Amino acid sequence: MIKFTKIFHADLENIHHAALWLGFFGILADVLGLFRDRFLAGMFGASRSLDIYYAAFRVPDFIYTFMLLFTASTAIIPIFLKKFGEKKEWSEELLGSAVLSFSFVVLILSIAAFFLMPLIAGLSLPGFSNEDLGQTTFLARIMLLSPIFLGLSNIFSSVTQAFRRFFVYGLSPVFYNVGVILGITVFYRFLGLAGLAWGVALGAFLHMAIQIPSLKNLSIAPRLKRFWSADLKQVAWLSLPRTLGLSITQITIFILTGMASVFSQGSISIFNLALNLEYIPVTVIGLSYSVAAFPDLVSFSLKKAHDQFDKYFSVAMRHIVFWTLPMSVLLLVLRAQIVRVVLGSGAFSWPDTRLTAAALFILSLAVVFQSLFMLLVRTFYAEGKSWRPLIINIVSSILSVGAAFWFAALLGREPESALARFLSGALRLSDIPDIRVISLPLGILAGSLFNFIFLFFSFKAVFGWFPTRGIWRTLFQVSAASAVGGLAAYWGLNIFSSLFDLQTFLGIFLQGFFAGVLGILATITLLWILRNSELFEIYHSFRAFFLEKEKSKADMVALPEPERLP
Repeated sequence: MIKFTKIFHADLENIHHAALWLGFFGILADVLGLFRDRFLAGMFGASRSLDIYYAAFRVPDFIYTFMLLFTASTAIIPIFLKKFGEKKEWSEELLGSAVLSFSFVVLILSIAAFFLMPLIAGLSLPGFSNEDLGQTTFLARIMLLSPIFLGLSNIFSSVTQAFRRFFVYGLSPVFYNVGVILGITVFYRFLGLAGLAWGVALGAFLHMAIQIPSLKNLSIAPRLKRFWSADLKQVAWLSLPRTLGLSITQITIFILTGMASVFSQGSISIFNLALNLEYIPVTVIGLSYSVAAFPDLVSFSLKKAHDQFDKYFSVAMRHIVFWTLPMSVLLLVLRAQIVRVVLGSGAFSWPDTRLTAAALFILSLAVVFQSLFMLLVRTFYAEGKSWRPLIINIVSSILSVGAAFWFAALLGREPESALARFLSGALRLSDIPDIRVISLPLGILAGSLFNFIFLFFSFKAVFGWFPTRGIWRTLFQVSAASAVGGLAAYWGLNIFSSLFDLQTFLGIFLQGFFAGVLGILATITLLWILRNSELFEIYHSFRAFFLEKEKSKADMVALPEPERLP
């Protein structure tokens, strides 16, 4: 078994091993994220103060996304590996150029945003008062430190990912959430809302700092000689579609946040809290498998090893479906218990809980689409086809915003439209006067569905086959098992409701926990009866992972040889 002290520098070549590590730390980071959200919900409820906190993220997040032009690992990794295979010093010069160029541009953007923040906040948050806008501006200015640290962290993590140091890569979000939680629990007591922003800045710094020891172990150090180079130009060109695509996504969230500011107070908070809960399975599964698969997809693409490329993609695709479909169903069935356990404390009221659970119900339908989207996009990038996902993302984002505005108009209409009456009844929100916040997750769901459909058919045009090739058996088995698991969990909720006191935190937790366990056991049992291959692959991978013999020091780093790259 790998010793703990050497795990930081372990090379994880097996896709399941790498995804397991990333998934494990994804879960750990998300558990800390749940504590973070519980602290925020308990302290502020779905209030204007929490709305201000979430709104303050928008400009710093946009700057961070835009700066992926120099820091996107999906673009740096292929060029870094190629340069490292030719000469180590050339790869270090690439990193140095990325650090210098990024630092210069991000400082200029951050200074400009610092002075323009009042204008940006006023234009983007029409429902905020002048006092609200002033607080948002103050917090956002502090948070401008976060894109600087996170951008440098991305550059450093490109190296750790290239050498499959996924332990360190997976650990960085854990440290980020530690910083944010310190801001909530400690800094807020002394600095008020500003303490929350300083916690975000601290978390971003820790996200970067954890990468540095691994770079030293690899004996990789950025050579700060050139501000610009042909290699960095290639990185920027490869990153441009992805950067623009993610920027479009940030603009979409920007617009939806502005919409929520004119709804009832707390709508921005409800939307973000529900989105955080829904995104847990997306990051734990979709992101983990996508990140784990990407370096090898790049390698197979460079070597023109089409059979290995197709097989590797199919394995990742099948296992994303295997994990996310049951999770999506359980999230849908157990949404009320999840929201009440995670967020239902302190100032977070019963109407807040019900609106968040309703938003989570809608978002849970998008889990599979968003997870597969992460893999499909990285597959296009590995093949060098980066513009198609951009165009698709732009179209999908426009449709997403349009759908959100359409739903908001219907839900706010007087007298109520037929759709508003249906949603109010189905989601049990009839007694809540303003449910327009539900239009935001409906817009996200519509955009996710459009995005997947467009990518699905574009995949066929690029690779010559649909991405579902070879997964129909898996899809049938997992769908059947997920349905059985969902029914078992729903049945368990009814059974355990009479055994536990649902007026207490413990009672709600035990009801949801045992219903979830029952649903998981039912899902696994049917998959075992159907002899599902993914179930047994994961079992053997877990077993090999924990019984793996310690690697020698020479094997800790998989040094790419020049002949492996064309």
